[in-house]
Amino acid sequence: MGKVILCSGKKAEEPFIIHDIAAKAETIEELCYCLRQNLDMLDIGSIDRDMAVFIRESLGLPDRGKLLEQLILQRASIKDRVVAVFCSCDFYDEQEIREACLEMDEIAKMSNAERRKRRADRYMQNENYYEAAAEYRSILASVASNELSEEAYGDILHNLGVFEIRRGEVEEAIRLFLDAYERNSREISLRSYLYALKLTKNVSRYRSEVQRLVNNVALFNEIEHDVSLAEEDFEQSSESAEIIRLKVLWQQGRFSEAKRLSSEIIARLKHIYRDEE
Repeated sequence: MGKVILCSGKKAEEPFIIHDIAAKAETIEELCYCLRQNLDMLDIGSIDRDMAVFIRESLGLPDRGKLLEQLILQRASIKDRVVAVFCSCDFYDEQEIREACLEMDEIAKMSNAERRKRRADRYMQNENYYEAAAEYRSILASVASNELSEEAYGDILHNLGVFEIRRGEVEEAIRLFLDAYERNSREISLRSYLYALKLTKNVSRYRSEVQRLVNNVALFNEIEHDVSLAEEDFEQSSESAEIIRLKVLWQQGRFSEAKRLSSEIIARLKHIYRDEE
């Protein structure tokens, strides 16, 4: 659930568009929120004279707009400009502004690729999977990917594997999880690789990879236990019951009923799929 923004200031007749982050704001509180949520996407040109004029004239904050204009003329840092906007209202308290400043200091140390990965990670955390995947792929296809550590590169591959699993592209996910583990050496990538192998029902392939990669008996037992629980949950789910009923209908030659049920299942999955885009 998104944050409820309580606005006490003037509402602009026309919203201000922050092009760098594809966001718009009609109040000073909304403007502060947009900037805070997208710190890694801001650069020195994001907070420009147009924003200062918007604050001064459209939001009825002449003193704050004038101060921001002066900072822009003085070529002040992005952090100073952001703080000036934050201090235009009481939406963020002193501690929250201090935390934002520390975050901006960390972002300033990052390479372009690291900043872009951070943005994609946020998309992923917010379950905006398609936006995350598009950004991850763009990073990997760019020269900027050379700026990433092996671990960070592997983490991108892992998250792309998660995306592909959600799309039902199991083999592609398997490839990505293995490549991710070979780069980041993270247990979560290894687990995901083995879980995905389990989905293929290729027992010999799964056992061969377990023998090659897993030298921890406890980890192997955990994976087996987790998969067993997942299979039990699915077997008890309404989706499993529908699939079994669909098979029975086809076996009995009741094709019209089977087609109707399959159409209902597909329509529901499409609805879920669109909601996740």
